[in-house]
Amino acid sequence: MTETSTARTSTADTFDVSGRRVVVTGGTAGIGLAAATHLVRCGAEVVICGRRAEGSAVAAGIGAEFVSMDVADEASVTGAFEAVAERFDALDALILNAGIDEYHGEIDSLDLQLFERIMDVNTMGVARTLSAGIGLVRDHGSVIVTSSPAGSVAAPGMAAYAASKAALDHLVRVWALELGPRHIRVNAVLPGLVESEMSTASAPDFDLIRQMTANSTIRQPSEIAPVFHFLVSDASTPLTASLVGCHDGIPAGFSLGVMSRLAAGGEAS
Repeated sequence: MTETSTARTSTADTFDVSGRRVVVTGGTAGIGLAAATHLVRCGAEVVICGRRAEGSAVAAGIGAEFVSMDVADEASVTGAFEAVAERFDALDALILNAGIDEYHGEIDSLDLQLFERIMDVNTMGVARTLSAGIGLVRDHGSVIVTSSPAGSVAAPGMAAYAASKAALDHLVRVWALELGPRHIRVNAVLPGLVESEMSTASAPDFDLIRQMTANSTIRQPSEIAPVFHFLVSDASTPLTASLVGCHDGIPAGFSLGVMSRLAAGGEAS
């Protein structure tokens, strides 16, 4: 078993995550499940957290364990980490991936209740989870937040999601400074167009978003998982307060696909 209570001063392979103890919130589907699956295959011990009734079966299917957690409920989050503490005396990494998105309308027809719900889950949910779980993370450990390029690239009708992710991007910087004395690194992963339940539900024009990437690419969740692996491993030790983009260039500017569409009068290229 990999030692989890003291800093590692050397390793044969800085990308090795075998024996690492990891909690993944929002781990029963999408990117969270893909990251958990990848880490288990690479030898990590993983607990996935989420609200799904079938969470235990999902976890068993990938060789992980499951703890029920609703990040919008403080008591649920606290109870979940109490259950995690019964399994692990310390964590090497905490992946804060739980989040939601729904179209809530533009400002003249705004669903304020839904807007508040998105902000509460995506931003306050991460804050609740880190506050409750950071005591379990060992010194020299890793905290990884799933954010989005939407935090810096605006789109009509997605104000709450964009605001929630922009807030996370800044919180990552603040938390990196606060946890720096413990040598706990805090970074965000910014996936781009990933085929999942949330992306298909929230994208009014999936093909247009695909053309916003530099390479007209739609990713599978499994393609994003190695980025989390890197941030769990010692290879990422110099990184903290970083926004790690795996978004295929969405925030870079106007892609050739978008320019071609505009030149064609809005028709898809």
